[in-house]
Amino acid sequence: MSLEPDDEPGIYERTMLVDTRKLGPPAKPASAPAQPVLPWRPFVFTHLEKVSRAQGLLAERLRWLTPGPGTLETLCARLKALFDVDVRLTVESAQARPMTELRRFLGDPSFLAVLAPGALAGRAVLEIELSLAHSAVDLLLGGAGETVGLRPLTDIEEGVMGYVVLEALKELAPGLQAGVPRPRLDGVARGVDEVSARLGEDGPMLAVHLNAVVGPHRGIVRLVIPSAVLEAAEPAVDSAQRREQRRANMKAHGRRLSTLRDWLRAEIGVAELSAQDLASLRVKDVLLLDALSARPDRGEAGTAQLRLGLGRTGHLAADVYVENGRYRARITEVVPGETGHSQAEPGAGAGENEDFTNPELDVPPELEGAALDDANNRDGSDLLSDLPLQVAVELARVAITAEQVVGLRTGQVLDLRRGPGEPVDLSVNGKVVARGELVEMDGQLGVRIINLAG
Repeated sequence: MSLEPDDEPGIYERTMLVDTRKLGPPAKPASAPAQPVLPWRPFVFTHLEKVSRAQGLLAERLRWLTPGPGTLETLCARLKALFDVDVRLTVESAQARPMTELRRFLGDPSFLAVLAPGALAGRAVLEIELSLAHSAVDLLLGGAGETVGLRPLTDIEEGVMGYVVLEALKELAPGLQAGVPRPRLDGVARGVDEVSARLGEDGPMLAVHLNAVVGPHRGIVRLVIPSAVLEAAEPAVDSAQRREQRRANMKAHGRRLSTLRDWLRAEIGVAELSAQDLASLRVKDVLLLDALSARPDRGEAGTAQLRLGLGRTGHLAADVYVENGRYRARITEVVPGETGHSQAEPGAGAGENEDFTNPELDVPPELEGAALDDANNRDGSDLLSDLPLQVAVELARVAITAEQVVGLRTGQVLDLRRGPGEPVDLSVNGKVVARGELVEMDGQLGVRIINLAG
């Protein structure tokens, strides 16, 4: 705490670390006025958009049908040349809903173009809002883009809009990823009933909403894709297309990883333990190893496996040796795809039925519950009183890979694996120190501590 110039020298206020287990209620002087008790009540989030797991999965699959960077600008340039006015297209949202709710998303009457993605059996539908379609037809025919009521398009007008869709698909095709089926126009539907018959009513659908500006006219363009089409268009996990996409994402968005740090582990042995055995480990227990590839106790050379993160996608084989009194590792081979020892699935158990422990604190069992002012444990902790610490309120933690980080996109939905009303975590510098519940106190949010780490 900073002192003003008029403060009395030699008197400082400081933050103290106190063992709350040894504290009782503070004694109140008889003359001390009663302090008002601030009421609190559990806080509940309201008006949250409800997102299903199906929506997150379909939105993830949609990225394989999404054109590459710059393709949308190329499309707008082609439409600008076509209509002789400025054209802008921006993605607003993507929603996953049952096919039975098709009428909720498609207008009737409207312009409905049926699209066939390559040789796939499924179909998708592109809707252009009726008023925007009328304006586009009028512009293309040399008019000022006037809307002639909201009557259905005539056959000739549908043919004009079909030409516009064909030109748009021609511009989009080169920007699609390799291996993605090229869409083609498979006719124009007369009403939602015909669309429903051609798309079917099984499974969910993904409705992508785009804002379109054609000169002075604005409207909505919707693309409805059944889940079967998205699933069929998604490449195999081990395909060359996915590997190429990973490389492209790393090249375009690798800067997001520039500040991330993780441990590169040099592993020289493996031991099999059950969860019960691991929980019962104590100081001075002996853990028998299956094998050792190096002997650091003797200063001998050997081999090691260098692993990063979960280490499930492969590792680096290395020779380890001693030089100038320190071990060094020389990489000899990159070994991809080896699972190594078992690891938990990303996000598994995180925030779900696990005991609230923090192994990063690394407190030996014999020191648990020791007095904080024990003379035998004095160190430089007094210096910590001058260090500002920021406490973060974490709704959830999820495991995420570097590939997922560089693949993040606007509008993408992430599953936080935490339900409404569940406790939140308090962390300092990334380490969880407590768990609590959100409360509202006199109109402000607070966290009531219900559990301390360690």
